[in-house]
Amino acid sequence: MLLLNLNTSSSNPLYKQVIEQIKHLIDSELLKPGDKLPSTRVLAKQHNLNRNTICKAYEELWALGYIESSSGSYSKVRKRIIKVITEPDKKNQTYNWENIISKSSNLLRKSTQKKIVEINSKTKIDFRPLSPDPKILPNIEFRKCLNDVLKSDRSEILLYGEPEGFYPLRAFLARHMQLHTINVNINDIIITNGAQNALDMIVKLLIDQGDTILIEKPTYSEAIPIFKYYNANIIELTVYEDGLNLKELEQVLQKHHPKFLYTMPNFQNPTGTTTSQAHREKLLSICEKYNLPIIEDGFVEEMKYFGKNILPIKSMDKKGFVFYIGTFSKVLFPGIRIGWIASNEYCTKRFSEIRKVTEISMNTINQAALELFCKNGFYEKQLKKIHTVYKKRMGVALKTLRENLHSNDFKYTKPIGGYTIWFESKGSKITESQLTKLIQQDGVLVTPGSQSYYSNTNSTCFRISIAHRNEGEIERGINVISQVLNSLNN
Repeated sequence: MLLLNLNTSSSNPLYKQVIEQIKHLIDSELLKPGDKLPSTRVLAKQHNLNRNTICKAYEELWALGYIESSSGSYSKVRKRIIKVITEPDKKNQTYNWENIISKSSNLLRKSTQKKIVEINSKTKIDFRPLSPDPKILPNIEFRKCLNDVLKSDRSEILLYGEPEGFYPLRAFLARHMQLHTINVNINDIIITNGAQNALDMIVKLLIDQGDTILIEKPTYSEAIPIFKYYNANIIELTVYEDGLNLKELEQVLQKHHPKFLYTMPNFQNPTGTTTSQAHREKLLSICEKYNLPIIEDGFVEEMKYFGKNILPIKSMDKKGFVFYIGTFSKVLFPGIRIGWIASNEYCTKRFSEIRKVTEISMNTINQAALELFCKNGFYEKQLKKIHTVYKKRMGVALKTLRENLHSNDFKYTKPIGGYTIWFESKGSKITESQLTKLIQQDGVLVTPGSQSYYSNTNSTCFRISIAHRNEGEIERGINVISQVLNSLNN
């Protein structure tokens, strides 16, 4: 006979009490492997319970591996290799992972830890986000496209997709790139999980441990950990108001044989600078001379608000050695994680080989929904909306700076597109940490500039992004920044 101490007035359901007490009896070995348990009918009758209560408890005990049963026979205590422990005692988990985890992983840890910023209750204006304002995204239109895709009879979208990505979306991107004068076809394009994944795939393809690569100084902060992770030898090239220092580039190429140059010719992150057509032609000419592949990060290619359009470097690529990275994350939804690489057919095949091993394929449903979204004209409609909204916001930002910032120590960039404005001082006595804390004390958050450097910088600098802020917030936030910077002259 199995007697249980059940409390009918307890808030703990009776079936759970049965489970807990039988588990205890088995864990303490009062019930041993092979011991028969009373039938559900007998145990229910002994404790004046509904039989369904005991059935539910036995089912749970079977699922947890405590008992075994077969049709027409008694349930028995199961012989278990390892006892089930529902809540491990973490105090006894003393394995020293620090001795096992790779050096590359520890580099990533350091890169993420330094970006944690304490936000106080006074913070009102956050100039850090670099993604589209969620308030202006076409959620309804995309949801409709997603529903239409799910309702369709296209069963292939639920299977493993092609490693290169959803064919119709690649076809759209090939046509779209041709509108940007980039002569590629569908076989030159692979879909990626955003621009970050695109960069990671290119690095996987090109570099071995210890290879030299060239990056801009400053550069996209999230790219630096990728290069570190693959143990690249990194050489920085200075970025001025007119772009990457080309004399410096050629001097480096005379001494080194790097695997690639990573550059952002449009609305460079973090500085916001855009290079001229002449600069791009000269850059390409130098790289052709030294057979240096180029990674052109076009993450906000289509977000130009002022002046004439300038051809992408990839549009002038006759050798086929420029990797163009594009993404939907900066004009549509960051959460769907869709970007692409436009390169050449050979490299696309090599990228697909990498994917087969590391990812197998991508999320085909999101790709199919996005292709329908673009096919229905929603993407072009959203681009027009983005241009209208952000042209006005960037105009307000630059006007407010022009009228309020009078510091001789600090200069700022004047972007013709994108989200970011860069502030820098080479002569200020205040440190970057002190400055960002002063600005934060007045309710404004900015991105420290040191995050965008591989090596140390002698400058005091920071970045703001207007991506999530409306005109009123931009004006108030920049007034705060201007007051802080102006006060440093006194």
